Amino acid sequence: MKKVFKAAVTAFGCLFTLFYIICCLKSNFNLGCAIVLIFGFIITGWYLVPDNRFFRILKTIIAFGSIIYISVALFIFFNSRAHMPDYKEDAVIVLGCGVRKTTPSIDLRLRLDKAADYYDKNPDCVICVSGGQGPQEDIAEAEAMSAYLIQKGIPEYKIIEESESASTYENFLFSKSILDNFFGKTEYRIVYITNDFHSYRAGLIARKNGFTQISAYPSQTGAYMLIPNYMREVLAVFYAWVFY
Repeated sequence: MKKVFKAAVTAFGCLFTLFYIICCLKSNFNLGCAIVLIFGFIITGWYLVPDNRFFRILKTIIAFGSIIYISVALFIFFNSRAHMPDYKEDAVIVLGCGVRKTTPSIDLRLRLDKAADYYDKNPDCVICVSGGQGPQEDIAEAEAMSAYLIQKGIPEYKIIEESESASTYENFLFSKSILDNFFGKTEYRIVYITNDFHSYRAGLIARKNGFTQISAYPSQTGAYMLIPNYMREVLAVFYAWVFY
């Protein structure tokens, strides 16, 4: 029975790793994908490495670290929907993420669909799409986002593009500068839209950049990228707790 269990764990590790190698080929490769692949290799080799003192200590460290890692991921998950909107906000900020050449990724389309849904409930708002051009992208994320929303029926004059940012911090920093000029004041209500795995940290960063009246309207995460995104986000939250 023990041999069967070990074989099953090893087989699961191989399939898990293979699955995410395929996912990496379908999506922009990022740190989350790398972390998941590392976990996959660890699971695959868990019972293949020699059973000596060094590897027993190493396994204990890995197991303890994994418990902490998963605990923080669950904390992020359960805090992703705090401060929901009342549909009276002045502006929506949609945070950018991967674009495949000129096409929004699955996660980005989910964010934009959520923005369109919010606009249907509050057509008085303006929508600020925020995201610059990444190394695997042919155009700025904001440009791709704007085109997608226009196709969804959002009037072009209701969309504001912020196309210089390269991080979540810059998303909020540059968007606030644009919106301050647009409204002619520094105090107004915003709702930010990002995927649920990113929502908690985005709130921390929004406050760091001077937004005081904020709500979150998170979208779901594409199923096959759920684990990589939460794995990457754990490291980002650790960084935010230390430096924000």
